[in-house]
Amino acid sequence: MIYRRSPQLEQAQDERRRLLALFSTPEGEQVLSDLERRFETHLPVFQGKSGSYDPLDAMRRDAHREIFLVIRHQLELARQEAKQTQHNHD
Repeated sequence: MIYRRSPQLEQAQDERRRLLALFSTPEGEQVLSDLERRFETHLPVFQGKSGSYDPLDAMRRDAHREIFLVIRHQLELARQEAKQTQHNHD
C-alpha cells in the first residue's frame, strides 16, 4: 500500500528543518537565548504588587513567551524528525 504525504505535513516539516538549520548552531542558540532574555520570557506573566497588575503588560509577556515556546517546540520536533530520518536510512 502506498501512502501519500500531506502537503501541509511536508510544509510544516520544511519549516521545522529551516528553524533547525538556523538555530541549531551555537550562534543561533545564542541569538535565541538573547532574545528570550530581552523579552523576559523567564519572568512570570503577572508582574507588580500582589493583587494588582497591568493586564496589557501581562498579555504582552504571555504573547512573547508563546512565540518562544512555539520555536522551542518546533526545534524539538525537527530534532526528533532528523533522528527518525537518520534511523530510517541506517
